[in-house]
Amino acid sequence: MKNQNQKNVLLQFAAYLHWGLIVYVCLICTNTYAQGNTITGTVVDDTGLPLGGVNILIEGTTIGTQTDFDGNYAISVSSGQKLIFSFVGMKPVSVTVENQDIINVTLESDSLLDNVVVIGYGTKKKSDVISSVARVETEDLVKVATSDIGEMLRGKAAGVQVTLASGAPGGSSTIRIRGQRSITGGNDPIIIADGVRIGSINDINANDIESLEVLKDAAAQAIYGARASNGVILITTKRGKEGRMSVSYNGFSGLQTINRNFDIYSGEEFARLKREAFRTNNGGVYRPDADIFSTLELESVESGNYINWEDLILRTGQTQNHALSISSGTEKFSIFSSVNYINTKGVIPNSDYHKVGLRLNADQKIRDWLKIGLNTSFQFSGTNNPNNGGVLLNAITTAPLGRVYNDDGTLRWLPGGFEENKNPLIDLEETTNQVRNRNDILNVFVDVMPFEGFKYRLNASRRSWNYKRYSYNTSRSLAGIAKNGQGSGAIQFQDNVEWQIENILTYDFNIKEVNHFAITAVQSVSETEYNNFVNEADRIPNDILGIKGLEGAFLNTPSISGNKRGIVSAVGRIEYDYDNKYYFTVSGRADGSTVFGKNNKWAFFPATNLGWNVHREDFMKNISEINNLKLRFSYGSVGNEGISPGQSQSTADQRGYVIDGNRVSGYVPGTTLPNPDLKWETSTTFNAAIDLGLFNNQITSTVEYYNTRTKDLLVAEALDPSSGYTSKLTNIGEIENAGIEVTLNADIIRKEDFKVTLGASFTKNKNKIISLYGEDADGDGREDDDVLNRRFIGYPIGVFYQYKPVGIFQEGENIAGSAQPLALPGDIKLQDTNGDGAINDQDRVITSQAPDWFGTLSLGAEYKGFDMSADIYTVQGVTRNNPFLYGYQEGGSLRGIKNGIRQNYWTPENPGGDFPRPREGNDPANIYFLGLQDASYVRLQNITLGYTLPEEVLTRFGLSNLRVYTTGSNLVTITDFQSFSPERTPNEYPEPVTVVVGLQFGF
Repeated sequence: MKNQNQKNVLLQFAAYLHWGLIVYVCLICTNTYAQGNTITGTVVDDTGLPLGGVNILIEGTTIGTQTDFDGNYAISVSSGQKLIFSFVGMKPVSVTVENQDIINVTLESDSLLDNVVVIGYGTKKKSDVISSVARVETEDLVKVATSDIGEMLRGKAAGVQVTLASGAPGGSSTIRIRGQRSITGGNDPIIIADGVRIGSINDINANDIESLEVLKDAAAQAIYGARASNGVILITTKRGKEGRMSVSYNGFSGLQTINRNFDIYSGEEFARLKREAFRTNNGGVYRPDADIFSTLELESVESGNYINWEDLILRTGQTQNHALSISSGTEKFSIFSSVNYINTKGVIPNSDYHKVGLRLNADQKIRDWLKIGLNTSFQFSGTNNPNNGGVLLNAITTAPLGRVYNDDGTLRWLPGGFEENKNPLIDLEETTNQVRNRNDILNVFVDVMPFEGFKYRLNASRRSWNYKRYSYNTSRSLAGIAKNGQGSGAIQFQDNVEWQIENILTYDFNIKEVNHFAITAVQSVSETEYNNFVNEADRIPNDILGIKGLEGAFLNTPSISGNKRGIVSAVGRIEYDYDNKYYFTVSGRADGSTVFGKNNKWAFFPATNLGWNVHREDFMKNISEINNLKLRFSYGSVGNEGISPGQSQSTADQRGYVIDGNRVSGYVPGTTLPNPDLKWETSTTFNAAIDLGLFNNQITSTVEYYNTRTKDLLVAEALDPSSGYTSKLTNIGEIENAGIEVTLNADIIRKEDFKVTLGASFTKNKNKIISLYGEDADGDGREDDDVLNRRFIGYPIGVFYQYKPVGIFQEGENIAGSAQPLALPGDIKLQDTNGDGAINDQDRVITSQAPDWFGTLSLGAEYKGFDMSADIYTVQGVTRNNPFLYGYQEGGSLRGIKNGIRQNYWTPENPGGDFPRPREGNDPANIYFLGLQDASYVRLQNITLGYTLPEEVLTRFGLSNLRVYTTGSNLVTITDFQSFSPERTPNEYPEPVTVVVGLQFGF
């Protein structure tokens, strides 16, 4: 069935491409060849080196050629026609043919092309950017062997923290730009692709990305106003270029395994743990094995045949990714198209992911002043994750004692005979959780340029997303067995449609050559409609129809929801610079959102920034060592509307009633108090930065300081239930994020055949709550904390608030005189924080969940055709809660019932143990507080080795590029956190180690 679905998707793509390819082929086939003299010549760069692959086109036609490896070319052209010479990174040259037979051309490097940075509604030279914008090079992204662009971003930009959301095939990452700013209003950045807001960064194929920029300060974000308070990621996809058709391919295939930073108890160790647990409850005397082990467990203990569940559960995964693109263009028309196919078989059997993506970008120049364009993409993906969380949990916690199979070869439900330990292999075969996603984006724009410097763009887009989930537990699954041999399942359908129309005016002009102005004005309107349907079915009598048999269930519970939201915006920006030395920008955006109360739907977000290119001053001209020195300052505000529609209004809850024997539906008032004054969260940022370039930019660095204050936080405030309501969404308090970001890049060796580069980044962000409800109920002159919700003034948003373990009580210790007089040897000792001789609420300790800092060290090298790159990523000072160190269900409570992560526990013979004494009857006292672990880590994030064939070989085969490479991702992680990944708990899908071999070629 899966193969048939993939075939259907490919047929859809074929239909989608049909007309575009016909038009494209017709354009190629209608080329006509001019008759005239044959012109020959050589094209070199500004250093005199020959340039191979230079595009040479007869103006106004599709006739062209390219230079060979030695920069030579020949073309038939008539007198009076014009030749256009173009090459990536070089300024184009135009030459009118007269009576000459030889035309030699020198192309100069175009620093503008090499250093263009995309900003909101425009582009600028990197030297003219005065806001905080980080550019990530495309070639750095695609070096990471993953389908998740978020993971590709990890460590690539200072201030951007990426954490794993799911390691499963097709999983994604969480992106945070300069910390967490909201409690309930959302913290995800908005993603803009070709001027269109998209739902996920993975809605784009990484190989289609021309440039990716991260907008980090308010001056850069403010022009996007709404939803920009958490940062903006701008993506520009590739477009067709003028010249001959080019084809490029990038693909890899490889294997996946997992690393884990923990060991579980072996069969012998688990048997010893169980004996100790029963010993504790038996007055310190060991009980006979026959009294504590079941018959099946005793067989394993006596024979030494133990179960290694990990070997049975995990496998070597496989992954492959193939991307093919075609690009072509003339002076009037250009087109870029691509197809991408991804297929991953996960390290857990039956978990897999596949995705097919298509892109078609086209530009048509109708007149010199009129241009139209199209950006469109389509993606279809499918995922199957059969109860991965439960399978992993059971693989770790099911005792290694007993038998996996019955005598007839079927899987045994209770391997050891105990209800608490169920066979984790069952759900691999008897559960399904299939997800199908379809995502398409259609963007059409019209550019009108009536005179030099002025442009009007009409930008219209529609994005739709469709999600389908089918989950089913057979009668033989663990859930089915627990329900007396009856199945269960669920179907979920979601769809999201968003459209947007923008009118964009830009006008660039100069006054007396040194006064440069750029004016931008935007009017925008967008609307999003969301629908969701879920039907949960329970007690399905048989598995004959599987998921299609839900209607036969004893109980079907449908749930329907949906909403609609819209935004209307007006934007203005004025940029000025004097002689590329002094810069000033002011901008403002007014947004009106339907999600807020009737009294505060509109908000205005202004911003301004200043810049000074110090190195352009006369007093710097004689300092040759410094070739770039720029100071930047910005201040501005952006908004956050990340709440669901209708939360400012009264709500009603549905109830069922019986009237005259008939069942009818009615409604009662909801528990949330309406708030017509609900308004935008507003984040205001001050940013100061210095950019430095030394020794002909062999060393470059940027240092930035920022301080962001977020006010009017969207928070659900608890109410006295006697009012008839339990909560009210309101605007309260203030949060601060302040930090420093440092990037450093150096060309250690810069020679023609040998290059070595070194890069480093450092980010430190401090998050703290400045204010909450503004109340001082105890009259101590200090604003009250929200202890119930773990929110404390002066501390970060996310904290742990609990007692601190400081050791294990020992025999002979004065326990009776301690703060825990009822404790026993082997129990956990807690810190008496206030020293009053008792353990109470005053002894709880606040521990931040946020990291102290994170950073990257990157190394790159090139020698002739060989290349190497490596990235080391680190996160330091972060604490996570690991329930596998204390939870009963996670095997951490040391009761000898469930297996778990191996620990050095206390016994009379092992007083040095740092975990409490095992107990069979109850969890050890205070074991919950052992769950906090240092989750700092250092990781070899990525290493790539490649070889590119010499140009003389490529020319012989008509290729422009051919490179083979091997890449390893997530190879080594050093951490004290006991899990598969320092960012996830052990029952969550492991983050794989991936090693692939790839090929890139173009012609």
